[in-house]
Amino acid sequence: MWKSSSLLSLFALGAACHCNPTNRPVPDAGASVQEPVRRVARIVRDYPHATNAFTQGLVFHQGHLFESTGHQGTLRQLSLQSAQPVWMEQLGNIFAEGLASDGERLYQLTWTEGLLFTWSGMPPQRERTTRYAGEGWGLCFWEGKLVRSDGSAMLTFHEPDGFAMVGAVQVKLRGQPVDLINELECANGVIYANIWHSSDVLEIDPATGTVVAVIDASALTRAVEGQVTNPEAVLNGIAVEPGSGRVFMTGKLWPRIFEVRLEPAG
Repeated sequence: MWKSSSLLSLFALGAACHCNPTNRPVPDAGASVQEPVRRVARIVRDYPHATNAFTQGLVFHQGHLFESTGHQGTLRQLSLQSAQPVWMEQLGNIFAEGLASDGERLYQLTWTEGLLFTWSGMPPQRERTTRYAGEGWGLCFWEGKLVRSDGSAMLTFHEPDGFAMVGAVQVKLRGQPVDLINELECANGVIYANIWHSSDVLEIDPATGTVVAVIDASALTRAVEGQVTNPEAVLNGIAVEPGSGRVFMTGKLWPRIFEVRLEPAG
């Protein structure tokens, strides 16, 4: 079971409302195209990661690293010292996806089931389940809102309680839409985003959807060459540790989690 590249996008909605979550003016179509900054992800250190974890979401929550996995879905609390999770909740035959934290609760998407799980406490207990329309891929928390990707070029913004949609932006690189936006991390004033089956990571302006930087993370995929054989074992999973600012990245079924430093390219 793996994601289809067919898109259940919200292009029509975005075109109709021209809305964005900050109510800032949408840039004029005739404005000059912004050239993104180029960065590279340099490996600082690597840590063990379970090779049965089909990583769909990665986030720090209350000082701990949590992961959401697909196929036989799970929510896991990770340790950087061992590949085995410290704690894990099995979700059964559910393809779990993106994972976000607002500091008090964890929010976990599902791919096509249309269910958002809200977790609270430590270890987390499922507090409620909310239904929503469309696919769930990536999720992060930004300025009081949950940001969702659905495999298209659109990012939609939702209220945490009830998951009502409150805005949307289209992700554009040099003025062109970028499809297959996957796992998300909101940090440092931008949305970091994996692109499915790509070793590039985007930095996106949450207000406009403009890609302000492209991170070359191919050093990570090279580091696991020969250790993964599944064609779906691709780069996916970004977490920025609050306080320290340390950046962690991994991939689906990868044997390692990498601590990386983002540096200017060249």
